[in-house]
Amino acid sequence: MLEHERVYLKWLEGVWMRYPDLIIENCSSGGLRMDYAMLSRYSIQSTSDQDDYRLYATIAANAPTAVTPEQAAVWAYPMNHEEKISQRELKEKTVFNMVNAMLLRIHQSGHLAKLDEMRFGLVKEGIGVYKCIRRDIAEGLPFWPLGLSSFTDEWSALGLKCGEKRYLAVWRRCGQKETMDLPIPELKGVDVTVDRIYPSYAQEAFAWNRNLGSLTVQLPEEYTARMFELRI
Repeated sequence: MLEHERVYLKWLEGVWMRYPDLIIENCSSGGLRMDYAMLSRYSIQSTSDQDDYRLYATIAANAPTAVTPEQAAVWAYPMNHEEKISQRELKEKTVFNMVNAMLLRIHQSGHLAKLDEMRFGLVKEGIGVYKCIRRDIAEGLPFWPLGLSSFTDEWSALGLKCGEKRYLAVWRRCGQKETMDLPIPELKGVDVTVDRIYPSYAQEAFAWNRNLGSLTVQLPEEYTARMFELRI
């Protein structure tokens, strides 16, 4: 098996010598390899084929424990929903999908050509934000204000420390708790400017507590997600 892998890696290197701009995805589904013999060659690693965006949040939040964020491909698949649900729910489903991927590497999918103008605009906005921060992602050090995520967690969060910036993806899935404190102990006693960078339509309250070194986020509705930027 070891010799087989070495031959395969040598073959890969030959492919890239001939086609240096070619991007090949490594896939971890089905028990395939997700190790740095492979990832030192591949620039992109598929993290899952999970097709429930609400569960994918946990996979996305925990992905940097195994692979660098800029390599960790997360599917964002806002669907052309046929069921009769409110515009608010359609918006939040789209945003949740996009936030899943925005601190990692966006694998954009879904029926994009069939999305209405509102949802297509949210996808476009999310990709625009991602393009503004992706250079920081490549240098970022991950942290978990609420600890590693479990599929049963009502709230989850993933952060990236990028110099004097911190980026935070925050997800609320279910439960009664509408407000969550996200501790960042290293910033205790530090003046921090906080912006919600996605989505632009959001109006929920958030506040930095300098004395505690924590960001308080309010998400009154279940299955909602937001992106924040903190600057020292």
